[in-house]
Amino acid sequence: MASSSASPGGALLRASRVFSIPPPLPRPMGELSVRAVFSSDTATLPHPTQLSITTPPSSRAKGDWGFKRPLPLRATTKTSTPFIRVEAIDTFEHITEFGSSADHAISLQKWQEMGVALTVPVNKNTGGFRHEERKSVFEDNMDSTVEPDIESSRREDVRWNFKGPWLAGMTEGDFNAYLTRQIRDKKSEFRKYLRKACAKSLTAEARRKAIGEEEPPAPTLVEDVTEQQMTEYVKTLRHDRTELYGLIRTFLDLPPAPSTVTGNMEEFLTDALSGKSKQGVTMEHVPESASPYAKTGPPKTHPSAGLSYGLTDAQAFNHPEFGPQKFKSPVKARVVLPKNASVGNFAPALGVGGFVTAVPEGTGGSFNPSNTKVYNNRSQISSIPGVNMIEPEKVGGSKVYVEPVHAQIDPSGKVVLNVHLADYEAIAVKEGTTNQINRSSIIAGGSTKPGWKPVAGLQEAAQAGSVFARTYGLTRDSVLSENAVAKRAREAEVAKDMASLLTEDEKPL
Repeated sequence: MASSSASPGGALLRASRVFSIPPPLPRPMGELSVRAVFSSDTATLPHPTQLSITTPPSSRAKGDWGFKRPLPLRATTKTSTPFIRVEAIDTFEHITEFGSSADHAISLQKWQEMGVALTVPVNKNTGGFRHEERKSVFEDNMDSTVEPDIESSRREDVRWNFKGPWLAGMTEGDFNAYLTRQIRDKKSEFRKYLRKACAKSLTAEARRKAIGEEEPPAPTLVEDVTEQQMTEYVKTLRHDRTELYGLIRTFLDLPPAPSTVTGNMEEFLTDALSGKSKQGVTMEHVPESASPYAKTGPPKTHPSAGLSYGLTDAQAFNHPEFGPQKFKSPVKARVVLPKNASVGNFAPALGVGGFVTAVPEGTGGSFNPSNTKVYNNRSQISSIPGVNMIEPEKVGGSKVYVEPVHAQIDPSGKVVLNVHLADYEAIAVKEGTTNQINRSSIIAGGSTKPGWKPVAGLQEAAQAGSVFARTYGLTRDSVLSENAVAKRAREAEVAKDMASLLTEDEKPL
């Protein structure tokens, strides 16, 4: 007897994304290197490849995870991280293969607690004329997948999703294979595309000649373009490489290529204005792109990678006791790779919320031992534990407070997190040790932040009851303590006066 076919509703539910698990993504490839690379099959991958599934506690107690058969209670209830990834829903042995996905699920929760917004890469100018400006990946001109038309082929495309490959990141073999398999079969389509571009060029030329006339000329249709006009247009494109490159990019939907200008921008401008050509490159033929992905290539996924959907992280941390704070709540980072931990010249690395990042550099909040002011005038290098050498006596490793600043996703799908050293006042608020802050040095010096100068008349203002501090909470705490001291002093004086009056009343006349 033949089995009954599924109903249309059942087939629709089976094909729906709500009731199906998407296929797993390919595992990320390791870095190609000549030196020996130590890897592990059980190590946490740079990005998740399978769907992470969880269930409410009431259903987890019954083994109900939404599949055709319940999962074993011993493996799913005795854990504090109820997240699984399914390898196979129904195997040949009629079992459901699954494993823990807490590595990526917990990292996502930690990232959301830190509240770091994702930004696009910054094209650093070699001449140093521009200030580094971070833009969110959800800006209207950045978060777009609309393909450009012929009219916008000259304009730079800053979107992140392209159909074609990034040619600058392809090897010679991959490029030849791309030409053979995908480009050679599109000659007729590209010919039609050039005919449309020729019609638009003829229309623009006719409108330029008709400037000042009462009525503009009629647009040139694609069917009206002759073979002679098409031949002349192709000859023009052969001499105008910039226009030809823009048309090819738009037709194949290729990501923008990196700029051909290398070295210092000041030297390039000097050579260009003086008439000297540097390696045959002129100003009019420089394809300098405004896209943030021109130098590194577009990302494989959305630039946010699903970590954060906020447009900005400009939010004030409101402490329940001290009120709004200038700095965010610091995050405790672990030193995962000290500088002298192994043979070779390796930079130290930190682990912040499940993500590995480099040690911050510079004088504005970093691990520079000469910058002693960021640690409340503690000049000993021991205030930066475990950066140079391993400290095996510390349980859990050496840790330090940092402040996440911004993050971005590189073309390989890895998270690049940038951190600064946390402010010592924010650390005091975090640990509840605000009473140990040396406020006299803050009043005398104005601030411990480099570049701040003492304000004239600040001592007089402090004596009048106003304490200068960088956070609202410390200011309010100091003012309240001063008011309490003054109130107790007034109460003591009143009690002393009352006692003197009572003693005078008891004296005989």
